[in-house]
Amino acid sequence: PTSALGVSANADPSQWHGSFDCAQCSRTSLPAMEFSAKMQQKRRADVRASIKCKRCVESAQAAERALSAMRIADDDGTVYACSVCKVEKPASGFSRAQLNSKSADARRCSTCRDAEAANAATNADAKVQAVLRDARAASAKADATLADFAREAALEAELVTGLKPKKISGGRGRGRGRGANPNSMLGRGRGGRA
Repeated sequence: PTSALGVSANADPSQWHGSFDCAQCSRTSLPAMEFSAKMQQKRRADVRASIKCKRCVESAQAAERALSAMRIADDDGTVYACSVCKVEKPASGFSRAQLNSKSADARRCSTCRDAEAANAATNADAKVQAVLRDARAASAKADATLADFAREAALEAELVTGLKPKKISGGRGRGRGRGANPNSMLGRGRGGRA
């Protein structure tokens, strides 16, 4: 829908496109929200850097965890307790780092770690969507101002580009009156002119 100011609001995020390409799955014109902050930072540092989208990174991590689980051998049959779910599991249920470096009260099984990571990603996405929903509600009102539309556009642009908007301070034009410019002859009294 187009507003009275001629701004198209409430666009479908699946229709957005950006300037990011995934090196692994070859999807192109993806918005920044499809990439982690680390991948976005890598792309900003080097435009030719090959980056992978969140979906490809997650699938690679799942494959690596499965391969790691197959490599861990339970020679002695020792079981370890997860500090989150309190279930005793064999070594194959934990990552090598969790088994080697974590104490028993901080050790988490792979299932609990995966669930925690997915929950954190879902919470972050839900928070962004809630802020965007509030901005869209404000701009959908009949008395919406240009500031409401600008806020919504800034939030959508952040999701597409990965760059946070910068608020430009309200300047006061070309100086602050007489004497604001130290190189100006105006406002210096009588000593400047003969």
